[in-house]
Amino acid sequence: METNHLPPFLLNSVDRLGRPIDPAVLSLAQGIASRALSYGEKLVGDPAVALNLFEEAGAAVSEAVENRKMSTQAPIRDLRAYLYQVFKNRIAKERRKQVAFGKEPKSVDECGRSRLETRGVEMRLVLSEVMAVCDKATQEIALRRLEGFSWEEIGNRYGISSHAARVRFSKALQRARKAFSSDKRNKG
Repeated sequence: METNHLPPFLLNSVDRLGRPIDPAVLSLAQGIASRALSYGEKLVGDPAVALNLFEEAGAAVSEAVENRKMSTQAPIRDLRAYLYQVFKNRIAKERRKQVAFGKEPKSVDECGRSRLETRGVEMRLVLSEVMAVCDKATQEIALRRLEGFSWEEIGNRYGISSHAARVRFSKALQRARKAFSSDKRNKG
């Protein structure tokens, strides 16, 4: 999928929150808009969100420039690099939100599966392999933990202390790691 390069005139002189973008910052933003928005769209999956974040970065940089003028701080040396870094930080924050809410942008692999579908299949395979090296009680403890139960709730359910439940789970993970590492050595 090729990203459309947005012409500079699409950048606004204010961000979506109504904060002004300094004309010097706006000029720099227009110079790097194509590259920045292409980068942003690839990571957040939506050109409008990327554009909003870019304009917000411009407004934030404009505010930083103005604050430095009013204080004894030295001016920002490389305004262009600073703007791009602020934008990258905003993109990273948006990505973390998308991942937290399970709304990652869809990209597909050679079989037509999205990244989330592929990751889900891989996680189920790993989970089944981990469970295969566990006894029945440890499997149930692991499942309860994956369902969100606290260690105390799990311990109460199986008549053991929360510490004992945690230790049992931890030992199962150690056995699984050991089984995986020996499996890798045998294949490699």
